[in-house]
Amino acid sequence: MKKTTMKKWVFASAASLSFLAAQGTAEAAALHKVVKGDTLWELGQQNGVTVDELKKANHRQNDMIYIGETLTIPDHTAVQASSSIVHKVAKGDTLFSIAKHYGVTVEGLKAANHLQNDTIYIGQSLTIGNGSSSAEAQTAQPAAPAVNQQPAPPQSVAISAEDKDLLSRLVEAEAKGEPYQGKVAVAIVVLNRVASPEFPNSIHDVIYQQLENGEYQFTPAGNGAINQPASDDSKRAVNEALASQNHTNDALYFYNPQIATNDWLETRQVTAVIGNHVFAK
Repeated sequence: MKKTTMKKWVFASAASLSFLAAQGTAEAAALHKVVKGDTLWELGQQNGVTVDELKKANHRQNDMIYIGETLTIPDHTAVQASSSIVHKVAKGDTLFSIAKHYGVTVEGLKAANHLQNDTIYIGQSLTIGNGSSSAEAQTAQPAAPAVNQQPAPPQSVAISAEDKDLLSRLVEAEAKGEPYQGKVAVAIVVLNRVASPEFPNSIHDVIYQQLENGEYQFTPAGNGAINQPASDDSKRAVNEALASQNHTNDALYFYNPQIATNDWLETRQVTAVIGNHVFAK
């Protein structure tokens, strides 16, 4: 694997949600068929809505979209004008994560629900208001910010079923016999490369990219091992890599120090050692 500069691929995944929205919002909506290169961020920019509004309108738990699927594009005016939403607290929810998802402040949530502290309970119903708890908070963090006020999130590229299967087969070939988390880390290396402007922008092209000497970046692409079917563990590892919201693995490549012949790899910063593989950037 050759030297390069990479950006981290991160997929954000929202907490499990259950909510009741005001009637009328769904009526003021358009439909969009996902094409290659679409992301929720870009669709939000084009239609004047936030990523969270798109995710809520399409009942998404993460930012993944798929080529060929049809998404509902909510009307931003209707979203802003809608009345309060009720959120049912699920396992893993915190006031911070809920506030971030709906674009309100923690203090606003506490005021709307008459909470004296940050403690919430599974099954509890919280009112999500249209604003913050005070004029100062409203100025600092509006409940429905304009799209140009929202920082661009990490890219979440539409991935075809074929590319997903190909990535699973690469993980199987590269990490067969390795710990499960090692399989996830291998998948993330590929996704990190897809996110980089210095590499091809699809999983297929990254996996089959060749070096100057004609060899492939990933050995299984050259020796045919990638043509073997993926195990359930490898498929599950790819799903986790795609959906993970908390991983900080920004590795650009991985290698087995027992068989690696490229001394340059050993000069790179190690980010993790999992099983027989060293991950570095």
